[in-house]
Amino acid sequence: MNKERVLIIKLSEMKNEEGWLKNRVSGAWKINLDTIIKKNITHIVAMHRQVVVADYTLGDEAGYHLTGSDAGRVWFDLKDYTGDTPLKGKQFDYKTANPATTKDLEELLKLEVKN
Repeated sequence: MNKERVLIIKLSEMKNEEGWLKNRVSGAWKINLDTIIKKNITHIVAMHRQVVVADYTLGDEAGYHLTGSDAGRVWFDLKDYTGDTPLKGKQFDYKTANPATTKDLEELLKLEVKN
């Protein structure tokens, strides 16, 4: 059975500006594209203070920044989430120092904080 994995992007700040969130989540992360491809990741979430603030579906394009301060970091084409398990608005007890990690969806759901 192929378990769904989610890419979790942890944000240290939030801005209330049009398009800021999607733009921030789509660019410059230290993660290997092979990881995303081999683990068949299509669901990307943005988390701030352990709350999911956005759900996205991976678009058709992703790549590495080749120059500048973001050289070697990955960027993504993001689309509105189209999957069966939206996570926006849910809180998770998920602590990691790495701002870009992958997690098995079932394991992540076990970490949900019920209010």
